[in-house]
Amino acid sequence: MEYWKRVLGRESDPDGRPVKPLREPAVEIEEPISLAECKKALRDLKQTASGPDGVSWNSVKSLGPGWLQYLFNSILACGYPTKSFKNSRTVLIPKTEKPSDPGEFRPLAIASVFGRVFHRILASRLGVWAPLGASQRAFQVNPAKCSTLAIIWDGKNKRWLHDAKGQFKFRGSTLPALGVEESYKYLGLQYGSKGKLKTGLELLKGMLRELKEAPLKPQQRVFLLRTNILPKIMYYLVNGRVHQYTLRECDKCVRRFLREVLHLPHDTPVSAFHACAKDGGLDIDCFESLVPMYKWQKLVSLEEVPDNLVRDLSQLPAIRKRFQLKGAQTSFNNRAEYRVFWKNKLLDNLDGFGLGEAADVPQVHSWVTDGSSLLTGEMYIKCLKIRWNVWPTAARASRGRRQAPLCDAGCRQIEGLGHILQQCNRTWDKRGARHDRIVEFVGSQVERLGFNVIKEKSFATPRGHRRPDLIIYNKDRVWIADVTICADRGAGPMALARDNKIKYYTDDDLATEVAKVAGPGAQSVVGLVWNWRGCCEKKTDEWLKKMGVPIESRRLASVRVLEGSVWCAEVFRKRTGINFAQVGGRNRSE
Repeated sequence: MEYWKRVLGRESDPDGRPVKPLREPAVEIEEPISLAECKKALRDLKQTASGPDGVSWNSVKSLGPGWLQYLFNSILACGYPTKSFKNSRTVLIPKTEKPSDPGEFRPLAIASVFGRVFHRILASRLGVWAPLGASQRAFQVNPAKCSTLAIIWDGKNKRWLHDAKGQFKFRGSTLPALGVEESYKYLGLQYGSKGKLKTGLELLKGMLRELKEAPLKPQQRVFLLRTNILPKIMYYLVNGRVHQYTLRECDKCVRRFLREVLHLPHDTPVSAFHACAKDGGLDIDCFESLVPMYKWQKLVSLEEVPDNLVRDLSQLPAIRKRFQLKGAQTSFNNRAEYRVFWKNKLLDNLDGFGLGEAADVPQVHSWVTDGSSLLTGEMYIKCLKIRWNVWPTAARASRGRRQAPLCDAGCRQIEGLGHILQQCNRTWDKRGARHDRIVEFVGSQVERLGFNVIKEKSFATPRGHRRPDLIIYNKDRVWIADVTICADRGAGPMALARDNKIKYYTDDDLATEVAKVAGPGAQSVVGLVWNWRGCCEKKTDEWLKKMGVPIESRRLASVRVLEGSVWCAEVFRKRTGINFAQVGGRNRSE
């Protein structure tokens, strides 16, 4: 505390240099702030930490530009900022891995988000009248924190040598020289006398090794891989010199790691790893696709800076060559094109074809990547296998070798995962349990929200007519709801299953019976549809949202559908029963 009191409490050194006016005073800087300026400031505001007032960046954005314009113009009119604008909280960022002295921390002051937006607008105005060069920086040299690296060229022997004597001095102090094995960090990259010390591939392998050995659940490993390791490696590859081969090997290394920790088969589609989670994938960045795009975007940004020197340097062939990779197989202009590419690759694959409607309700798929404890590690892996259709089946095992075998339960259908989860005789009871579990879940959710719920077995229906799963009602409305867990996109869109349900239960006799138990309120029929991959039909999600069911519960419904599909697949593998009536009319004794 004494150290920082001395540093932060010291008066600034006076600057007695004469100021030479460059132009007439610019009174335009004090003009009222426009709505357009507030809109631009909010648009450019990125996610950032809140200041001492506790107001988050998200709260500031939600207020809208009109409210901010009123606040900022009031401050300009008064000529004095609010007290909260002048307060900040200071956090200490370590400069080394194991700091042992207060001077090895860097103080960082975090002010109010309101004040930062206000200052951003004023700074943009000042930049018009007093533009700063891109190379201008304010700094002080501290000899205790500096080192030198000297390279000597030996022209006679055509080699270069590392000079470890330390010949540079500053303010009477000799700056220490780095040893031949020592390194320094520059823009996040480690450099030494031999250049960049580690390749991105070596760094990635070390991080994956540590992640694999850590006592974590599979979904936690996926979360840390996406949010911690891959962004670091991406920065390392984009800002360093890299070859296309290295990018390809990095991608292979990541996919190999995921196949091991998630126990996936070797022929799991590559697109399942790189497609966005809301499109059915795991949302793992593909270095071979993204690094060339980010390098090119970085080069384009250099061409647009106001500094003439930087712009001229960006046009040099040697510089442009470093930002371009030879042999790049894909070329994208932005992240949206990248997402569409991998989505189409996944849907073109036989295993991923059934995920075509996943993007209709993207919010229910966040369990794949958020690392939550919604599922056990074992169940998380099994749900991914069901979702991507990589569960071991006879049809999958016979790909490329022979004709797909028929189901050994006597169903006279090819033994694929879709058949097992929707049609097979061995799994009929588990399919019913999966359906009943979703009915119970939906009923409990709407009942918790204050609606009255009558379940299937609690009321009578006209003769020959199936009873709907749920009757939900209040004093004004009645909903006749029926749940369906249908096949994936290969058997038709989920909307078709929903329309069939609505058509079936739109019946005058049924409406009369429902009115007897639920009252005379206006009736409507609702079809609630999921497919066995855990995708929710769009209008189903809209109806649940309209009824007040939160997104967490809607996501949980999709997860429970997948859990039910896992139980069906496991039961099929354990049971050995055969339907003799379908394989030749024989009875069980035969």
